[in-house]
Amino acid sequence: MADLVSLLDLADLAVARSERILSDPDRMQIASTAARLRSRAGFVGDVVVVALAGGTGSGKSSIINALVSEPVVPVGVVRPTTTRSTAIVPGNTATDFTRLIGALDVDDVVRSSALASTILVDLPDFDSIETAHRHIVGRVLPTVDAVLWVFDPQKYADGVIHEEFLTPMVPYENQFVFILNQVDRLGNDAGAVRDDLESRLSLDGFHDPHVVQCVASGEVHVAEVVAAIADRFDTKTTALAKVALDLRLGANTAWSQTLESTDSDVDLHERALARATFVSLGVEAYDYWHSIGKGQDAGYSG
Repeated sequence: MADLVSLLDLADLAVARSERILSDPDRMQIASTAARLRSRAGFVGDVVVVALAGGTGSGKSSIINALVSEPVVPVGVVRPTTTRSTAIVPGNTATDFTRLIGALDVDDVVRSSALASTILVDLPDFDSIETAHRHIVGRVLPTVDAVLWVFDPQKYADGVIHEEFLTPMVPYENQFVFILNQVDRLGNDAGAVRDDLESRLSLDGFHDPHVVQCVASGEVHVAEVVAAIADRFDTKTTALAKVALDLRLGANTAWSQTLESTDSDVDLHERALARATFVSLGVEAYDYWHSIGKGQDAGYSG
């Protein structure tokens, strides 16, 4: 089984061998992914980066403020409230997260002494009428290790959210926790709505969707959220699993593109070598992911 360094070196080799097979943008996408993963790997074991994503009014910012027990991001009645991406990073640590934060490409950075081994990222509402907000979400999501997807009782079944955002992300399901927020508004129906959300996520393609409940109106209660983060997102294995999966999916996409390449100036041997390298990268990345992605230990300590 390949180690992380070998996987990244294999990605570099695949990029080099596909110079005349793939277009420059396709090759640079693989190369930039490998570069980003090298940067992220330098912080493996120090911190796990968890983004909160959700629709307008779902309550992401309220949950973040409750997780750190202070108002680090704004909450308001005007929608959308969150217009910029914000990283909340540990405030009392000797680790310098400057390089990691730069790779996250967020707009703002806030420090909180309540965090020790977790960076939280507050994202704009991805269903906002502001197109720029979707671009921010699309830019930042690939750089994080895990995602808390926040739903409110009114829009949890929105087909756009499920079809455009969630279904394409099914391969990353081990990196997700789903939150049904504002359950205090549902009364005795909370359990039924949670079951319905799990059913809809299963229809999206998620094999075992993990849904937790949260009260984020009035006094915010996030005990289930804290427990879910601790249970699923370890500072080492979560980041490495994301790294391996990024490489695997990138290799599969590039392999498909080599099949579509028909440049007559490229001989069959060169094309076959590039294709075989992407196959090797995909296989090694899957083996690496399988070895670490199934046994994530508790790692949330704030």
